[in-house]
Amino acid sequence: MSQVVLPDLEPLQAVWRGAVTALVVVLPVAVFNNVLVADGEDASSPLVLLLFGLILLGGASGGWAVIRLSSRAGLPHAAAAAAAAYVVAQALGVVLRVLRGDEINWLGYPLAALLMATCGMLGGMFARRWQAPPGSASSDGGS
Repeated sequence: MSQVVLPDLEPLQAVWRGAVTALVVVLPVAVFNNVLVADGEDASSPLVLLLFGLILLGGASGGWAVIRLSSRAGLPHAAAAAAAAYVVAQALGVVLRVLRGDEINWLGYPLAALLMATCGMLGGMFARRWQAPPGSASSDGGS
C-alpha cells in the first residue's frame, strides 16, 4: 500500500485550508442546529447536544488538517483554524438570529470560540501523534 504524500504548506496557508476543512463539517451542522433551535427545540435536548458535539469535532478536523498540511505549523495554528471556522459559522448564526428577531447572548460567543480553538488544538495533537514514527520522542510522551 503506498503512502499519500501531502504538500508541505506554509503555516498560514495551512490555517486557511484547515479552516475550510472545519467549515465543511461545521457550517451545515451549525445551520441545521440554528434552524432546530429556532423551531422550538429545547437547547438542552439530546439532538442539539449531539449537533454541538459534531461542531466541536469539525473544529478538531480543522486542527488536524493544519498539522497534516504543514510540518512547521504548531498547535496555535491548529487553534486558529478552528476558531476561524467558528467565527464564520457564528457570523452566519448571528445574522439568522437578527433576521428572526431573537435575543443574542454575546457572552457565549467568546467562550464557545475558546472551546472550538481547544478542539482544534486537540485535533492538531492527534495529527502530530499520527505522524510520529513509533519509538520517537513525541509518540511515547516526550520521555
